[in-house]
Amino acid sequence: MVENGGNVSKAMIEAGYSVNTARTPQKLTNSKGYRALLDDYGLREELILQCLLEDIFSKPGSRVQELALLAKIMGLYIDRQDIRRMNINVSKPYEEMTDDELDIALHD
Repeated sequence: MVENGGNVSKAMIEAGYSVNTARTPQKLTNSKGYRALLDDYGLREELILQCLLEDIFSKPGSRVQELALLAKIMGLYIDRQDIRRMNINVSKPYEEMTDDELDIALHD
């Protein structure tokens, strides 16, 4: 997954899973076996989140990609299609918004 930018479906296909199975990667990533494998390699959620947060806070400037990855990991990510379906009106890019503007855009 790391080699292809975190795309679980693509990694599953490359690992030999069927396209149909790869369409619902959460069935794999939520399984007990997958969690046990992560534990075996020491890749607990806390460690991954800690490393990602350290990366976000250690670099100046826009951290949009890292924050999007963190949101995906935490199940909070909303893509543009979801925003359109939810009728959230965003008049300017997120990186230009203040925290208050983001809060209003996401909770209206």
